[in-house]
Formats: sequence, structure tokens, C-alpha cells
Amino acid sequence: MQQTKPQQEDMLVWFLKVWDRIEANYIPILAGFGIALAAALIVVFVQREQTQRAQVAREALGSVYIALSEGRTADAIATSHDVMETYAGQSASAEALMTLANLHFEEGQISEARALFQKYLDENSSEGPLGYGAWSGLASCLESEGKFAEAGQQFAAFAEAQRNSPYAPIALKEAGRCYELGHQPLQASEAYQKIVAEYGASFVARFARGQLNMMGIEIE
Repeated sequence: MQQTKPQQEDMLVWFLKVWDRIEANYIPILAGFGIALAAALIVVFVQREQTQRAQVAREALGSVYIALSEGRTADAIATSHDVMETYAGQSASAEALMTLANLHFEEGQISEARALFQKYLDENSSEGPLGYGAWSGLASCLESEGKFAEAGQQFAAFAEAQRNSPYAPIALKEAGRCYELGHQPLQASEAYQKIVAEYGASFVARFARGQLNMMGIEIE
């Protein structure tokens, strides 16, 4: 998950601050092996605590998936809230947030789902499957409200922001589909042509070519 590297960088900044304080308060002759060993032990201890916390968070998230598999939606929602609040900063918390957003969407609670999808994007990277899931979640909220043009724009915005993402051609495909639903053939054809031009080797390129042929647009 995307949270690992920032956590490591935060730990490095914290360690350097601790080290600066040690050096500022001890004469050089005492800042030798003993202090170095103490600093190393501090790092090991904190890393161990973080690992244990991450494991506990992952186990808590597992309870969410168990509840879902058993059809206990209310329990899944409640547990997702708990994981989000208790393990903020952990990758499990971000997953719980996305699970909660999707559950609200499936329950028809569009405004709540939209707020949670946006919360994910405000707090996390838009890269990876969860990042695309949040973008597409916002688009799906718009589509569910019949705002097809806006939904298409949301999908297209992801493709523009994450041009190297493996999800970019998928987002363009969805953009084209939403534009077609919104009776905007020009925008739809532009999305499909972009797939062919920039992602010709992707598995959605054939679909894009088929849609363009149906529109009477010939592609080499």
C-alpha cells in the first residue's frame, strides 16, 4: 500500500530529531557505543510496535470481510468505522474507508458514499487499485444520479491525472460509456480514440475500436 513509504520517512525524521537531541545533551566522549546502541534499540522497538499494530489492524479488517461474507452488512459498516478510527495511518484503515464507501453506495446512500470516496482521495494517493476505486466511486455516484456527462468527466480526469496507470485505459472506456449514456457522441469518440492512440496494447483497445466502428469512425 501507499502508506508504507511515508511512514518510513516519518520514522527517519523522528529518529534524526532524537539523535540531534542526544548529541546536544551529551559530551562527545559519552556519545559513543552506548548511545548508538540505545538509538538502535529505540528504532527496533518502534518498528516492532508498528509491525504488531499493523498486524492487529489487518486482523480487525478481516472481521469486516467475514461480516460481509456472512451477509452482516450492519456489522461490516460498524467494524469498518472502528478500524478507520482506531488504526488511522495504517493501510488497513484506508481499506476500511474504501469498504465503507462502497457499502454506503450499495445501500443507496450516495451522499455518504461520495463523502467517503472524497475523503480517501484527500488523505491518500490516487495511485493503485484503491486510488482508482475512489475516483471511479465518485464517478459512479454521479452516474447513479443520472449525471452522465459529469461521470464521464470524472473518469476522464483520472486518465489524465494518472496517464501511466494501468487503470487509465479502463477509466477512458468508462468515460466513453458514460458519455454515450449522456448522448455526447463526440466526447465518447474522443475517449475511445485516446484509448486506441495511447493504449493500443491494452485489453480494452479492441472494445474501443468496436465502439468507434459502430460510430462510423474508421481507425487504422
